Amino acid sequence: MRSNSQLRVLEKIESKTKVYLIIIAILMILLCISNIVYIIPCLVVYALIVFYTIWATNRRKGELSTYIEELTINVDSAAKNTLINSPFPIIVLETNGKVIWRSSTFNNEFIDVNINEHIDITAKEMKVELETNPSFKLDKKIEIDNRVYRVIGSGVKTRQKDKKKISQHMIMIYFVNITEEEKLLKKYEDTQTCVGMIMIDNFEEAIQRLAAEEKPGIIAAIEKELYEWATQTGGVMIKTERDTFVYVFDQKYLEEMREEKFSILDKVKEIETPEQHQLTLTIAISAEGNSNHEKYESALTAMDLALGRGGDQAVLRKDEKYYFFGGKSQEVEKRTRVKARVIANALDELISEASNVMIMGHANGDMDSFGASLGLYRLAKTFEKEAYIVQRQLRAYIRKLYENDRREGRIRRPCNRQTKSTGRNK
Repeated sequence: MRSNSQLRVLEKIESKTKVYLIIIAILMILLCISNIVYIIPCLVVYALIVFYTIWATNRRKGELSTYIEELTINVDSAAKNTLINSPFPIIVLETNGKVIWRSSTFNNEFIDVNINEHIDITAKEMKVELETNPSFKLDKKIEIDNRVYRVIGSGVKTRQKDKKKISQHMIMIYFVNITEEEKLLKKYEDTQTCVGMIMIDNFEEAIQRLAAEEKPGIIAAIEKELYEWATQTGGVMIKTERDTFVYVFDQKYLEEMREEKFSILDKVKEIETPEQHQLTLTIAISAEGNSNHEKYESALTAMDLALGRGGDQAVLRKDEKYYFFGGKSQEVEKRTRVKARVIANALDELISEASNVMIMGHANGDMDSFGASLGLYRLAKTFEKEAYIVQRQLRAYIRKLYENDRREGRIRRPCNRQTKSTGRNK
């Protein structure tokens, strides 16, 4: 087979040869006009030139074809040898999971591992994708026998059934062992710094209820629990205000804290006070940011969000998401400490990062709920965000207001199905 570039070269040679033959023919015609004696010699010479040109062109084509065939055979042989002797485990199979061929590296890599389940899952996944997108390329990570592999797969169309119009594919899958790379990445992530803030809820109110001689003991008990908790994670805790602490630690301890659901919240609640007033904490931790300063700013935002939710909880900011732990104290939920400000700051953060905003009030919203929804809608539009008010049903006394706002394009038609909140809308 000839490549496109080689065919283009032949076409250029042939086109130039035609031009030369035309020029020679014109010169011979002029020569014959000047002297008719040269007609026969010119015809003989021109015929010889044409014959030689055809012979030389065919010879070049034959030599080029032979060269291309040899090159193709060599390339195919090299490709086959590369495939067979690949350092990566390779398997070729049909979309139904039937194995066509496995490389020796594949057999050696998974000799003591039940790999069939992973292959079946991968084949089914690729089959679904290839039916809608024939150029689909699989690229994912899976864990097999405590080893992490990057699985790279592609499909090759083999035949098509004319009646059913079903495309058949052959799947080739590579397994690249990236266990060491994952370990290094995990080690790097574990050494990253997390920055947190800890605040004692209603500190001033709680202290005012205590007698003068009782205050140092209670404060010392709280700080003892906090510093011991920080020591267990190898972190550093600094008291910045009477009721506020800054906490810095390595990220490798973060998963342990999440599994324990921030047990320090319960430990502080267990501290006994003379009037049985339960002490609570609000914790905000951020693992998101390119510098410690950015993580500190992110922790401040998370703290505002936690305080707006009532405190007595831990909020973790990671991977552009918020994770909440705790929040069981009924007494703290009623507190009003700068609640309007912190909720406003939290709304600012959430709306700024969202791509669209869904606003939902009560299941059977009254005028207050509907009015608040309109206010939040206008706030979202001020941030130039796409916003929607979702209302399950409308009461008669707010239907007129709704119809007026819908005509003016401020809200959309209500949803007739029951709407469930699945978390933060983005």
